[in-house]
Amino acid sequence: MTKTFSLAELLTESGERMSHDLAERLVPHRGEQGAARENIVREFLRSHLPSRFEVSSGFVFDSEGAVSSQIDIIVADATMTPRFEVAGGIRFYPCESVVAVGQVKTHCDSRRKAWDALCNLRSVSMLDRSAGGRALCDRSGSPIDHKRDHLDRVFTFLFVIDKVLHPDLMREVMLEYVQRSDSHTWPNLVFALGRYLATYACDDGVCPNTIHARGISVARDEDGNNALLQFYVFLSQAIVSTRVARMSSWDHLGNAASPNADVIYSVRETPPPFLEEVNALAGLAFECPYADEE
Repeated sequence: MTKTFSLAELLTESGERMSHDLAERLVPHRGEQGAARENIVREFLRSHLPSRFEVSSGFVFDSEGAVSSQIDIIVADATMTPRFEVAGGIRFYPCESVVAVGQVKTHCDSRRKAWDALCNLRSVSMLDRSAGGRALCDRSGSPIDHKRDHLDRVFTFLFVIDKVLHPDLMREVMLEYVQRSDSHTWPNLVFALGRYLATYACDDGVCPNTIHARGISVARDEDGNNALLQFYVFLSQAIVSTRVARMSSWDHLGNAASPNADVIYSVRETPPPFLEEVNALAGLAFECPYADEE
């Protein structure tokens, strides 16, 4: 007897389990604000996203030395990114290896709060992910161009846990933002837990692709949607699709890491010979020349 497989049922069940999982994690911390709840969301994403992605918080920087605002959630390709950490465990990530960032808000119940959160995300989108044209996609070798290709852009989202703007007001804030900024800096998603998911509408339907956006859409939980599952699907698809570049440590750190040092050169030749050539001319056996010293 052949068993039938329903992807729709699987996704529905998975979405319900995700919702229950996150709700159970948040219940003991319902009265807490800030860092504790941000960490819960990070842990939730860490447990559900592919293991090759690191989920943390901190700052994002580019090869010109520009640095973002402090970011609650940073998703970076762990196979690409070096870890720069300062006192207090604060981490800094090169933007070429970051695939998504998010801001977590317990309350986002005014247009000003929503605008400020989107501006925090913009501080990442404004970084030069192309590294001045030097950043090449690790998979294809083609140049990273975050201003023209949506697959080269860091995916950005706002995650609201409790009090949130009415969806019509959030759509108004997003529209104001869209009209005042370049498309490569637009947020991809606004997710309000248990309430709605706001993103864009393209020719093929609802999608977070800012290049193909023709309008702003809101999917409400009460309309039979599982907004958390939709949020997860969009985020997980984005992080595996966003192109990354292997960071050039020299491009980023060469000037800062270049030491002041005394150097001994040959004084008989200009330019001095390579030490490899000196070694070949000397023809000395490999043995310790200081055997008589203590």
